[in-house]
Amino acid sequence: MFNDKTVGEIVTDDIRMANVFKKHGLDFCCGGGISVKAACENSGIDLSKVLHDLEAVIGDSDTDKNFKTMALDDLVEHIYNSHHTYIYENGPITAEFINKVAHVHGSRHPETVEIAKLFNDLMQDLHQHMMKEERILFPYIKQMAERSQSNGAFVNGPISVMMAEHDTAGDILKKMSALSNGYEPPSDGCNTYRAAYANLKALEDDIHYHIHLENNILFPRSIELEEQLLDL
Repeated sequence: MFNDKTVGEIVTDDIRMANVFKKHGLDFCCGGGISVKAACENSGIDLSKVLHDLEAVIGDSDTDKNFKTMALDDLVEHIYNSHHTYIYENGPITAEFINKVAHVHGSRHPETVEIAKLFNDLMQDLHQHMMKEERILFPYIKQMAERSQSNGAFVNGPISVMMAEHDTAGDILKKMSALSNGYEPPSDGCNTYRAAYANLKALEDDIHYHIHLENNILFPRSIELEEQLLDL
């Protein structure tokens, strides 16, 4: 699938692949005119690992999961493994892309400077938010689900805080989308520019889905479970 295309062509066909090349330290922009095999050989990188990650991007899908009936402890694990990890892995790459774009193109496209600032603020907020979920809320929800008991801590308070922080993240995403015209790069945008905006759009989609799973499924079901346990 990838053998007959250059690194640059692969990214041009599917901008999501930029993350894979960035992860492995392969130049997809100025040095993207060679095959994946040649790029790996030149950099001493395991070709099989790069191909595995490229294929994983194509096969990534959650369409076969029913989150409304999934066990709460499994849902917590899914949110962490699929969405928290996604931000941990892709946030730094996207920050590097958008900060570079702001530095190089900010004089002609000043909106990129504001987008970079907003994105960096968003990542700082999200990391603090996810840390609170992982250290406090998620363990308590898993305890209720696994042991069928409540320790009386009550989930309503932490959940209301998490939902307010979700609203703040949503406001930042709206501002970035508006500034970037829906993450549409200019016609003269290089691959890094395109990758930055594509990553921002992908992160926005993932964060929206992440918030949906928590606000509309995990949180209401957790409150309902706790109420049931307290009535026992």
